[in-house]
Amino acid sequence: MKIYFNTIVLIFSTSLLFSQSGSLSPYSFFGVGDNTFKGTIENRSMGGLNIYSDSVHLNLTNPAAFSELKYVNYSVGVDYNNFNLISDNSNEKATTANMNYLAVAIPTKKLAFGFGIMPKSSVGYLLQSTDNSTNPKQVNRYEGNGGVNTAFLTFGFKIFKKLRLGFSANYEFGNLEHSNSRYLDEINLYTKLVSNSSLSGINYNYSFLFREKIFSDDLTLHASYIFKPKSELSSKNTQVLSTNSVNNSLGGDSQDIDLVALNLEETIINLPSINTIGFGIGKDTKWFVGIDYTRSSAGAYENKLLNLQNVEYQEGSKLSFGGFYIPDYDSFTSYLSRIVYRFGLRFEKTGLIVQNQPIDEYGINLGIGFPFLGFQNVNIGYEFGSRGTKNAGLVKENFSSFRLGLTLNDKWFVKNKYN
Repeated sequence: MKIYFNTIVLIFSTSLLFSQSGSLSPYSFFGVGDNTFKGTIENRSMGGLNIYSDSVHLNLTNPAAFSELKYVNYSVGVDYNNFNLISDNSNEKATTANMNYLAVAIPTKKLAFGFGIMPKSSVGYLLQSTDNSTNPKQVNRYEGNGGVNTAFLTFGFKIFKKLRLGFSANYEFGNLEHSNSRYLDEINLYTKLVSNSSLSGINYNYSFLFREKIFSDDLTLHASYIFKPKSELSSKNTQVLSTNSVNNSLGGDSQDIDLVALNLEETIINLPSINTIGFGIGKDTKWFVGIDYTRSSAGAYENKLLNLQNVEYQEGSKLSFGGFYIPDYDSFTSYLSRIVYRFGLRFEKTGLIVQNQPIDEYGINLGIGFPFLGFQNVNIGYEFGSRGTKNAGLVKENFSSFRLGLTLNDKWFVKNKYN
C-alpha cells in the first residue's frame, strides 16, 4: 500500500469530534500507533520526568520508585486533547478523551508491588488523497482505529538505605484495523482493503534509584537509570478485499486474501530497546528540579503487513526538564501554601521519518496538585506543543491537553493497638 502524502487532505466527520480513541493523528498510521502513555499526570506535568518519586504518588515509568511508597495507593488518570492539524491545503480541528492509566500499589515490609493497565499506543485517523492525473479521477481514503494496551505487574525493593531497585513485567495486547478505500469518479462501486492485526507480547523494565544527602543534609541528590530491552509483538493478521456500492445499494463482493501464501499470516513487530538516565536535586517536601535523557534503538515498529513506502524508523531520543515547588507543605493556616506547583519541558525525536522528514515533537507543561483528606490528592496538568511538519506535503499538529489525576492513599495491614 502506498500513500501519496503530497495530496493528503484530512477529513474528520462530526462523529469523530469526540472519541474514546487516544489519537486522531495521521501519524498514528505508522507502526503500532501513537505512543499514548508517557507517565502519570504528576510526572507529565514535570515534562515527563522519570526520575522523581515520593511516598504518596505513583511513578509508573520507573519500577524502582514503587519502593518509596508508604501507603496503599490507588491512582487513575484521564486526558482531554485538542488537535489543530495543518497541511498545505487543510486546517482541521479534532478532540479526543481517554483514560490514561488505572493502577494499584501495595507497600510491604520488604518490598512494594503494584499492578494495573494503561494504553501503550493508539490508532485513530481518517485521511483522504485525490489523484487528478488519472482518468477517471481517483480518490483514496484511509481509516484506522484500535491500539495496544499494557497490563503490568511491578516490584520495587529497597536494597540499601540509598539504593532502590525495580522490575516490571508487561503483557501487551490489542487490535489494529487499517482500511484503504479507492473510489473512481462517476463509478458506483468502490474497492476496500481492510487489514486487521491482533497483537500480543511480553516485555520487561528494569530500573534503579539512588539518593544521597548533600550539603549538610539540606539537599538531596537523585539519580536514576531505566532499561527496557528489545522485545517483540506477535501479530496475527487478516486481510479482506471487497467491492462495495457507493450508495449502499445491493451489489459487490468480498474475498479473504491468502496471507499464508504471502507469508504474512503471522508476523513480528520489533519494539526498540530504551535507555533512560536522569539526575536531579531538591529539598524534600519543598522543591525539586531534574533532567532525563531517553534514547531508543532504531529499526523497530515496522508493520510488514502494510508494506509502507518512504518510511523509516531511526533512533529516537527525548530530553525532559522539570520540577515542582511547594510553598509550605504542612501549613495549617494557608491551603494555597500546601498546593504543589509543577512545570516542565520536553523535546522528542520520535525516530519516525516520513518522506525523508523527521517527525519531531515538543511540549510545555504546567501542573497543580491539590491535597485533601491527609495524603489524598487531585492533580491537574496542562500541556501545549507541536509535532510534525508541513514540508513534503505532511501535516503539522498543534495540540493542547488537559489532564486530571486522582490519587488515594490508605493504610493496610496495621494491627490494632486496642481491642
